Amino acid sequence: MKSLQILAIAVASALPFSLHAQSVTDASSTADAGMQQAKLMVPANGALLHTIDAAKIASGSEFKVKLANTVHLNNGPELHSGAILVGTITKDGGQGSASKLTLRITQAILKDGTVVPIKATIVGVAGPDNGVAEGYPVAPGDQEPNDWTTGTLQVKVLNAVSHGDLQSDIASDNSGVFTSTGNHDLKITAGSEFKLAVAKVNN
Repeated sequence: MKSLQILAIAVASALPFSLHAQSVTDASSTADAGMQQAKLMVPANGALLHTIDAAKIASGSEFKVKLANTVHLNNGPELHSGAILVGTITKDGGQGSASKLTLRITQAILKDGTVVPIKATIVGVAGPDNGVAEGYPVAPGDQEPNDWTTGTLQVKVLNAVSHGDLQSDIASDNSGVFTSTGNHDLKITAGSEFKLAVAKVNN
């Protein structure tokens, strides 16, 4: 299986001395917010149901992820395997290709039709081509384990997808941002496994 290059940014990241006091305060507040949210979140795995192609989609497009394992939310109902997570895409640029795609997952649809508002952060990605030595594909949930813990508030995955890096922040409302690493179309292939940190959103 492909080995992901993941840089987990610790809670107490060093700040340059040149930053103004206000900036330091803002960074501290963001870290505090991230820590509080992380305490409510649990790891989960899910498979992207259709390809996200920056050259063919528009901002506001919907995408879906199917849970590969049952998730016991700390602050909400149990999300059974097969539940559908729904999100939207924000695209930087026009109707053509884009250098950045921002994904935001906002709800889980249970098998009985119940809609649960959630916050989900993408903490890793594994492509559907990550097969065993014989070349057979590995089913989502059986690829690389989701080893996210509440001590990891920010994640950067280099080459998370073909020609694209992933960056995510527990404190952000967005699930993750994919940025192009060259003059190529950003594309996240159907069947890719998203490793997530998930919590219910209390209205």
